[in-house]
Amino acid sequence: MMTITGEAPDHDISAPLRTDADVLRRVGFCIDDRSRRSLWLIFVGPDDVQLPLLVPISDIPDDPESAGATSICHIVSRVIAESADGGSAVMALTRPGTGTLTDSDRRWCRTLRAAAADEGAAIRMICLATADGVRQLTLDDA
Repeated sequence: MMTITGEAPDHDISAPLRTDADVLRRVGFCIDDRSRRSLWLIFVGPDDVQLPLLVPISDIPDDPESAGATSICHIVSRVIAESADGGSAVMALTRPGTGTLTDSDRRWCRTLRAAAADEGAAIRMICLATADGVRQLTLDDA
């Protein structure tokens, strides 16, 4: 007989992400390494359920490159079209430090939004994850 010990997970990853608060909690649960600059992609189906695909892009530069952001958003668009038609993606920037927005965070937000619009990538949310927690990056932040 097999015995499983330990606590139950804090989150049910099959639970739908119906609100922005649900998305922020999920990002906080899925992304525990916030010690370096990276970009994480979380894909969400049209039913608001997270797909079993979490993509980390490590060691992104402080200053985003338009071509790199366009490539990322092109891939996001293709994944959604092929695996979750009508779905979307959550983009989470991570970096060391506090949750206070930096100029680099703002540039990344603007560049990703522009690339997503150009590539037709449905973005549910762009957020920032630091040791302080997870926050949504809105158009006002860009």
